[in-house]
Amino acid sequence: MTFTVQWTAATGVVSIARTTALGAYREAERVTQMGMRNVRIRLPGGDLIRLEDFQYPFEQMQIAPDRG
Repeated sequence: MTFTVQWTAATGVVSIARTTALGAYREAERVTQMGMRNVRIRLPGGDLIRLEDFQYPFEQMQIAPDRG
């Protein structure tokens, strides 16, 4: 399974593949913090979604109470 993070840079559209959803999320956050624009993630099924739509499940995991 491959997730592709892509964004707009001065040289055009750049993309990088990650093998996990978490890896793609972290990469997308990293390039966003670097000031890149139009950060999107292509899901394994081919859908292209915005980082904001992709990050919601990860935010919910971080604020969920510990059930240990």
